[in-house]
Amino acid sequence: MTSAPQRSVKTTDFEQSITVHAPADRIFEYLSDVQNVPEYLPTVTHAERQSGEHIRTQGHAGNHEYDSDGHFRIDHQQHRLEWGSDGENDYSGWLEVNGSGDQSEVKVHIHYAPPAEMQQDMAEQSPQHSFESAMNEGIGKTLESIKRICEGTGGKQEISPNQ
Repeated sequence: MTSAPQRSVKTTDFEQSITVHAPADRIFEYLSDVQNVPEYLPTVTHAERQSGEHIRTQGHAGNHEYDSDGHFRIDHQQHRLEWGSDGENDYSGWLEVNGSGDQSEVKVHIHYAPPAEMQQDMAEQSPQHSFESAMNEGIGKTLESIKRICEGTGGKQEISPNQ
């Protein structure tokens, strides 16, 4: 009798925010357009809306290429996005934009529990050699990209592999 292979995972949640000098409505309008996702997410190279709330993304994380399906929910009234993977990884998150006038806060929360081998690969690519630092770097680069794009001071921040 054989048993299914055991997967060792570490469930981890991450949250960061950044102040952006732009109106919340304008920031949210930009972020909620699926076509813009590759412009601000460091690992995404292509995103397309499918039927309903379904989305397909393609990209690379470390040495891993991916092509995944998931959901992308937009709550215009609350200025909130929610997303998640339909695949084997336990991945989901949300983003909220709050502000008044020309100053807003963009907050991101990620829940991610990849297989141990993917955690190790991410750690090896991270300057601080940990899964947590890899995740925090990716979220930080995403928020910095959003800030630069919405303030008109630059573009997407890439993640540099550890040398």
